[in-house]
Amino acid sequence: MSSSLAIPSSPAAPSGSLTVALAGNPNSGKTTIFNALTGLRQKVANYPGVTVEKKTGRFRLDGGRWVQVIDLPGTYSLVSRSPDELVAMEVLRGLRPDTPAPDVVVVVVDASNLQRNLYLVSQLIELGRPLVVALNMVDIAERRGIHVSAEALEAELGVPVVPVVGHKRRGIAELRSAIARARVAPMPDWPLPPPMKQELAAIGGAIDSLAAAPAQGPRAGANAQTVAERLLIGDAVGDVAHLAMRPPVAALVSAARQRLQNAGIDPMQADIEAHYRWIEDVARKATASVDELAAMGVAAPVDDFTSRPPALARPRPLSDRIDAVLVHKFWGLLIFALIMGSLFVALFWLADPIMTAIEDAVGAVGGQVAALLPAGPLSDLVNDGIFAGVGAVIVFVPQIALLFLFLAILEDSGYLARAAFLMDRLLAKVGLHGKSFIPLLSSFACAIPGILATRTIEDRRDRLATIFVAPFMSCSARLPVYTLLIGLFFAGHGALVQAAIMLGLYTLGIVAAAATAWVFKRSLLKGPTSAFILEMPSYKVPQAGEVLRQVWLNTREFITRAGTIIFCLSVVLWAISYYPRMPAEREAQIAAQVAATAEQSAAGEPADAASADVDALIQRAIRSAQGEYSIAGRFGHALEPLIRPLGYDWKMGVGLIGAFAAREVFISTMSIIYSVQDSEDDTTNLRWAMREDRYADGRPVWTPLVGVSLLVWFVLAMQCMSTLAVVRRETGGWRWPLAMLLYMNALAYLVCLGIYQVGARVLG
Repeated sequence: MSSSLAIPSSPAAPSGSLTVALAGNPNSGKTTIFNALTGLRQKVANYPGVTVEKKTGRFRLDGGRWVQVIDLPGTYSLVSRSPDELVAMEVLRGLRPDTPAPDVVVVVVDASNLQRNLYLVSQLIELGRPLVVALNMVDIAERRGIHVSAEALEAELGVPVVPVVGHKRRGIAELRSAIARARVAPMPDWPLPPPMKQELAAIGGAIDSLAAAPAQGPRAGANAQTVAERLLIGDAVGDVAHLAMRPPVAALVSAARQRLQNAGIDPMQADIEAHYRWIEDVARKATASVDELAAMGVAAPVDDFTSRPPALARPRPLSDRIDAVLVHKFWGLLIFALIMGSLFVALFWLADPIMTAIEDAVGAVGGQVAALLPAGPLSDLVNDGIFAGVGAVIVFVPQIALLFLFLAILEDSGYLARAAFLMDRLLAKVGLHGKSFIPLLSSFACAIPGILATRTIEDRRDRLATIFVAPFMSCSARLPVYTLLIGLFFAGHGALVQAAIMLGLYTLGIVAAAATAWVFKRSLLKGPTSAFILEMPSYKVPQAGEVLRQVWLNTREFITRAGTIIFCLSVVLWAISYYPRMPAEREAQIAAQVAATAEQSAAGEPADAASADVDALIQRAIRSAQGEYSIAGRFGHALEPLIRPLGYDWKMGVGLIGAFAAREVFISTMSIIYSVQDSEDDTTNLRWAMREDRYADGRPVWTPLVGVSLLVWFVLAMQCMSTLAVVRRETGGWRWPLAMLLYMNALAYLVCLGIYQVGARVLG
């Protein structure tokens, strides 16, 4: 048993702070514990040079010392196969110059899956850094009839072990205190085959003679045999890569592998088996079933919200009975479809009154602010540019927040992993991997985190196929456009019909993704689909605090984008639609023409009403003419011959160009072009303005057929610069993002062309 160590501050850490790395297996509850430790003191960025997310936070120890916590990507071992695992390994070994080497490692262990989680612990012990074990999910282990003794486990490991229930924040205060008591665990005597031990001793001696063993924490200088073990099993990366090429060591490792192979020993397999024999011994001493405790006359802890059945008649676990339905090949798919359908109904039904209130508030505030300014360009900028542009997007925040809420609940409850298992059967038919499901589902919120999530897919072909089809998933940026157009043409059909149309759009994106994946996996990305192995997380009641935190972070990101990117674009769009100004003579000519036409058709109406109608008609005609006369109008007219076969006019063309920066900018573009914030009157509503828009011959610009064509365009087209930039970073060049841009937009153009041209002929 090793004694406590004074923990030094990392040279790269802020002065006086302690750097703690939070490690653990996927689905061990690591991120829940990170949130419980740090609260709202969190920052999210990317590790420089890679697209792996870097999440950090901080908290104070009782003595007032700040602790910087790094939430590492989930990993099963320190032998990296994916970008996530590589980053976790590099941070834990202190190999990243952009991240301080951890002073303490807190490893989160799932008590209900103790042996599997202890494999990572065994590798962290070899690392030689002060260690604390957070024994999480002890409540779930108890419900399964398993009692893990934290005291016995601490005695076996030689480091502090703290039982916690992360989602209830139990044991978090004790975990914070244990960080100050972190110790370096004693090195176990792994039960390796004697021939392998002899080879390791020889290789370790050569490393010692070279004085070349890399520093790995307080045990630095005494870890030559651990380094030898890594080299022998083929883990020659990072800090030991140079040793693998040194002639004395390289020759010894090569000869040792040959001798072990002749003896029928696979070094990697032997190493894993030795670790698991040690793990089995540790788990046996630290774990007892409820029946064993009862036989010894020991009362096992009883969870405060679960009544345990008698030991001799324990039924089939509830989670297994639920899984029998939720992952059933028929009922599971039906339930999944019902859940998704309910989600879309709720997006309309629950969000509508909130959206109406926000729309009214934005209009009122915009009118009041504009009234304080003198008439002229500044007033028009505030009213028609800023409030019309940004306000038209902010109004959709309730729907977007609801989407994030439902996804967070599904993930926190443990259902998403079941859905991934369920969808693997379908994904395999089009050549995708089961691990593609979570990235694709994440893309419904935003394609960027969805594409970043593909880094958990080991096979490059499967990863590229998932990246290529992820933008077909209808992200939250499309939601405002869908809502606007569905509301414009189907407002009188009720929430169920609108939800069905919305579901149809999402389904179209899924079908397009499946068809594209099928084609690419049989051509450019041809290759066998690797096996799908997934750990099912335990079911649990979603923690309100965690769910709301995720909703807030994601919604805040959207609002921030509306307040920065969309704000800037709105100002630019307003400027190019406002300038150059139409000559006064042209305005007078338009006013005279409209007045003459209105006078002929206003016979018999009250003079005041007729005058008000004429003034409104004149103002609308002048705005329309000014729009065409502006830079945006001229650009739109230049683009119109290309998009006219799709049913689009020049205004829609300007909107589509603006949407390339961010899809939701289409809404703000339309609001600016139609000047819907001219007054607080309801007649300035964007949908009303679009519905009333006419060509010179009196035909409506916006028809249901145009709406369908435009909806399909937004489902299929690639219109997101940020997504293309992320794809370039993920794939290492412009080949794939340019192919994505050309393919998706060509597909959208051809499909929309067919819809409009066939529809126009059928409808006459």
